Amino acid sequence: MPIPNGFTPSITVLSDQPAVFTPPDLTLTGLLGRFPGLAAAEAICLTGSTAAGWANPFSDVDVYAFADTVPDLPVDDTMEMWQTADRSGLTCQHWMGRYGDSRIDLKIWPTAAPRLALSPYLTDEEPEFFESSETVKDFVYRASIALPLKGEEFFTTTSKLIASSSYQRALGRLKKSVAENRLTDVAGMLQTGDWMSARLAALAAAESVADCAMIMEGSLCHNPKWLLRRIQETPSSGLTVQDYRAEVLEGPRPDESEAECALRIAHWVRRTIIAVERTVLG
Repeated sequence: MPIPNGFTPSITVLSDQPAVFTPPDLTLTGLLGRFPGLAAAEAICLTGSTAAGWANPFSDVDVYAFADTVPDLPVDDTMEMWQTADRSGLTCQHWMGRYGDSRIDLKIWPTAAPRLALSPYLTDEEPEFFESSETVKDFVYRASIALPLKGEEFFTTTSKLIASSSYQRALGRLKKSVAENRLTDVAGMLQTGDWMSARLAALAAAESVADCAMIMEGSLCHNPKWLLRRIQETPSSGLTVQDYRAEVLEGPRPDESEAECALRIAHWVRRTIIAVERTVLG
């Protein structure tokens, strides 16, 4: 088949995957060897899966730095650099490229970023729901799990700011609301005989209410791929990996129809909502 308009796509490999992987140097000295300009930053931390203890050899090295002037950063064939800003005015300078045999995702934020991100949740009038951007959600989560390399007091202050805000409750209420809305979807879909959609809606409800339970225990990660790890590491939530697998993930049981499976998951969601409701409503 001819390619329309003469379009000829190509792929350029900027950085080959090494045959033998050498773990990255995660010390401040190691980072400053690659990024000497970061010496001027007020605070630096590891975050993401590396900080959470969930990284694998192919994981990015996630680093946050806080500085009111963007430091000089290396320019080479492996890197990309760009700036972003969300609707709240939260700005970030991104640098992504090679760090030894790994890829590093370095984000540089202004020192006022924690207070700016949390500002809607630091007022006397508590918002009912989380209404900030995905950028804010990701920032607050990653700041909450920071492993300081420089400026430990900065991160201690940030943790206290998160704890004193209504952020956690607002996000928890949003997740609870989403779970309840998906349960309504399940009921309507079952009534019309749309079993497949009902099961997917029930799965979405289960993920949302489990996320709600984690959030209310201080586990703010928002990426679904880590949900079971979060449940495993948060026994105070009352949820267990075994229960979530059995009730939600393993699909229809022997002699159970798709509709019955969706209804069973929905009942589990409702029980879990009731269990976390008092904490969520505050």
